[in-house]
This record gives sequence, C-alpha cells and structure tokens, in this order.
Amino acid sequence: MSLIKAREFLQVAELCLERGFYNSAASRAYYAMFQAAMAALDFAGLGREAWSHGGLQSMFASELTKRRKVYRNRLAKYLYDSHRLRLQADYAQEGVSMRQAQQTLRWAKEFLADVKEVVEHG
Repeated sequence: MSLIKAREFLQVAELCLERGFYNSAASRAYYAMFQAAMAALDFAGLGREAWSHGGLQSMFASELTKRRKVYRNRLAKYLYDSHRLRLQADYAQEGVSMRQAQQTLRWAKEFLADVKEVVEHG
C-alpha cells in the first residue's frame, strides 16, 4: 500500500510543479519519500503501524543505509533534507522556490525508483 501512495504523491508533486504550486510540490514529494521509506522498512521486517517523521528517517538511515547497506547513504540525506523543505513549504511564510521544489522532486524520483527496485524485484 505504501508504494501505491508514494507513486500517487509523486504524480501530484509533478502536477503541482508544472502548475507553479512549488510549496505543494515540495510537500507532496516529501510525502512520496515518506511512504516509500515505510514500504522499504516494511519489506525489511521493520514496519510499524505509525511512524513519526524523525523516527522513520532515523530507522531508514541507521538500518537500511548504514547497518544493512540496502540503500545508498544519499537516500537518507534526501529524506532528511526533503523533510526540512516540506516544513518550510508548509509552515514558513516565504515557502520554497521553484528550484527547491524541482530538487525535492528529483530526490523523490530517485528515492522511489531505488525502493521500488528492492521491494518489487528483491
């Protein structure tokens, strides 16, 4: 289920970026990664019913990039950095720029592609 949601959020992020809704694009791109990280953790037998943002980021980084080396370290950085941009997009008065939204979307595409490869093709 998490990868289905991840793909949906990624598509919405792409649509928002095309229409100039940069804050929504960055926010949805982060949530695409959040859902994909949940799928990755579930697949690794580390799933939980509910994750905090920090808890999910920490578990993904420590277990799946550092300890088990299933994913490249940069994916953990993408997840962390995109969360920071999501907070800026959702709560800061200035929001995110087009460039920041584009970057977050690039990270999300790479993140989802890597998780999909592992989860769907073992």
